[in-house]
Amino acid sequence: MEYVVYCDESRHDHSALNRYLTIGSLWLPRGLKESLTKEFRKLREDVGLKGEVKWSKVSAKKLDAYQKLVDFFFDHEELRFRVILVDQAKVDMKKFHGNDRELGFYKFYFEMLEKWILPGNRYLILLDFKKNKGADRYTTLRRVLENATKGKAWIDDLTVIDSHQSPLAQITDLMTGATAAQWCGINPDSPKAKLANHIGQRRGHSLKTVDGNPELAKFNIFSINLD
Repeated sequence: MEYVVYCDESRHDHSALNRYLTIGSLWLPRGLKESLTKEFRKLREDVGLKGEVKWSKVSAKKLDAYQKLVDFFFDHEELRFRVILVDQAKVDMKKFHGNDRELGFYKFYFEMLEKWILPGNRYLILLDFKKNKGADRYTTLRRVLENATKGKAWIDDLTVIDSHQSPLAQITDLMTGATAAQWCGINPDSPKAKLANHIGQRRGHSLKTVDGNPELAKFNIFSINLD
């Protein structure tokens, strides 16, 4: 099988207010990319959302529309989502990452991706553009993934995209942001909290619940053990 993987991240600014970093990914068969994109784009128009869908844009006025976008994900069994949770208060940058926060960030990206790259499959991995200090971060991530999966799977490409032009990438932003907000703290009466709770209801577990078996979940939350 060939798969497309859309990736995004949230709360990676190292602010004291954001204890948890999340790195998320939407996985789908590559042959369905075009049809699902068209279907999602039409839904977005039908519910009255213009422009880019983003977690930061969730409001009381748009809550019902955003809930329908979440339902799109859960109603399509072909779509799966994986997000890793990193407790930034426990990350020892000096010991494990040479005091290079950016290097540490991409190591966590590797952890998010590698566990779902399965034997016999091919993968097109699409990351939302992020300005890096190191010019080779993306090529290094691809090389490390290729080395880790050599002989069992293929990374056809790992590149950056503009999420504004990629509707399915916007689902990734939405659910990655919701997970981060739930763990970092959110006003329980806010529209964002209501949307996060809706995601939890559709998932069958609160976004504060991590998964014991990451290979089986449709919406997988994995917490890296840094103790």
